[in-house]
Amino acid sequence: MSVAEKRLVEYYETVFEERFRDLPIINPALRVESVGFRGLEEHEFGALITPWFINLVLLPGSERWNDSPQGSVCNIELPGGMVDFTVSHDEVLGTTLSAALFGTVTEFPNQETAREIARETLRLLFSNDRVDDAADAGRISRRQLFQNLGGTGGEDQ
Repeated sequence: MSVAEKRLVEYYETVFEERFRDLPIINPALRVESVGFRGLEEHEFGALITPWFINLVLLPGSERWNDSPQGSVCNIELPGGMVDFTVSHDEVLGTTLSAALFGTVTEFPNQETAREIARETLRLLFSNDRVDDAADAGRISRRQLFQNLGGTGGEDQ
């Protein structure tokens, strides 16, 4: 685990302990865990599981997005399609980019299920088997991603 990835996990463990532990949105079957982080050019990319969400996270290895406004969206091209990431600036983490996979995780039965879904999502995003969408060629929606994961597509989050 890289220093940046370790800092990300420790940060969200602290957030959980200090702010989220007793909230009703918490799934007590889940814990903070990074999944599948790998190099992506000079950056690190993977998934973050928490007891309240699962996100894709890009930890920049450069100052490329430092001047981007908080909350702005940038598009990152991956082999499996384009993903929209939200820019976040934090005193501890610095600049990070994230894309929500699950805004709520209360229905996940256990950590292993969350981990496997995160791994499969990353596998699909790094696969050259693009999901085609006539209205938006090259962009993969959450609905399409979840259909590829074997789900029904559900509501966009």
